[in-house]
Amino acid sequence: MGRRLTVIVGAALALGALAPATATATAAHANACTVVARQTVIVRASATTGSTAKGQLNTGDSSSAACTLTNGGSYSACGGSSSGWIHVTARGGGYVAERCVDWYA
Repeated sequence: MGRRLTVIVGAALALGALAPATATATAAHANACTVVARQTVIVRASATTGSTAKGQLNTGDSSSAACTLTNGGSYSACGGSSSGWIHVTARGGGYVAERCVDWYA
């Protein structure tokens, strides 16, 4: 559900459907989401598998997260392939593979 909301809000912003004040409020709440690791996932310094590993989230661990999906380096993990990454605050802040976490608004 959180993913669908993000896509709708993002599309509305891209089309200019929301007033600037709303866009500012949305940006101010970029860390209002949460992720929960479906399995152990590496927290990376940037949105690519080649970047520095800053730590990990173990199965069931949660973290505050951005409510937007970042397009980064492609990966195959957690049952499929993607280039979607989510910025989390855990382990000093970094990116986790979107396929390996549940994402909640």
